[in-house]
Amino acid sequence: MRLRVGDISLFFDVEGPQVVPSPEGAVVRPTVVLLHAGPGADHSLYKDTIGPPLAEVAQVVYVDQRGDGRSDRSNGSRWNLETWTEDLSEPLQALEIERPVLFGSSIGALVALKFASRYPDRPAKLVLTSAAARHVHSRSVAAFDAVGGPAVGEVAATYFRNPNEITFGAYLRTCLPFYTQRPLDPEVVSRMTMNPEASIYWDLHGAPRVDLRDEVGRVACPVLILAGELDPWYTVAGAEELAAALPQELVELRRYPNAGHGVFRDDASAMADAIDFILRRD
Repeated sequence: MRLRVGDISLFFDVEGPQVVPSPEGAVVRPTVVLLHAGPGADHSLYKDTIGPPLAEVAQVVYVDQRGDGRSDRSNGSRWNLETWTEDLSEPLQALEIERPVLFGSSIGALVALKFASRYPDRPAKLVLTSAAARHVHSRSVAAFDAVGGPAVGEVAATYFRNPNEITFGAYLRTCLPFYTQRPLDPEVVSRMTMNPEASIYWDLHGAPRVDLRDEVGRVACPVLILAGELDPWYTVAGAEELAAALPQELVELRRYPNAGHGVFRDDASAMADAIDFILRRD
């Protein structure tokens, strides 16, 4: 399905009903909006991982952000957190989704944090995986050194210094296999609609300027951060820094020693922890 948002249309999909019958009558379940990793990726990865178990307890809304997947590409000048945040605001209003749980991974976590900082009364909860308040490439290089060896760390450092098609190709071949402890399913990857241009543009123009440490102090809903200690992209140090910047009475940080980027593929207990947090009555 597509929804007009300003100058573009966004692709979204829905899995599971919001209202379900029960012996006691109709039950309204939470609505979870999944904000995918990237830029340059899309929502389809979650159709095989976190979407189905979430749909057993909640209504799940998948969204491809501007520039990614089946949404309109627009152009690089609009591939930034400001635009993605406002892009999210409009469909939530149009679809009358009130008090959603925003479930963001990687760049999706940044969008969720930016949205919750700007509109603190709108989300009910945030679930963030592979999340940080800012990009610190030296942390990532050190993490790639640790999980893959110095040669892998050097490829990452070369890309961070000069993001372009050549260095990005080398990064994907050499570094991406170390994101997780369990490899991505090739069939799942083949179903993704990728936009490498968005990845490169973000790493060149967007990532170096991101720092949400001050903004996230305005978040007013409960936040769960799920951090893989072997995540070389958004490192556990970045997750700890983010947790320290959020209101302390609202944030929970859970660390998974044997998990990498995205957590859920490597440690199934993370999904149970996320569902427990979503269903918990605070």
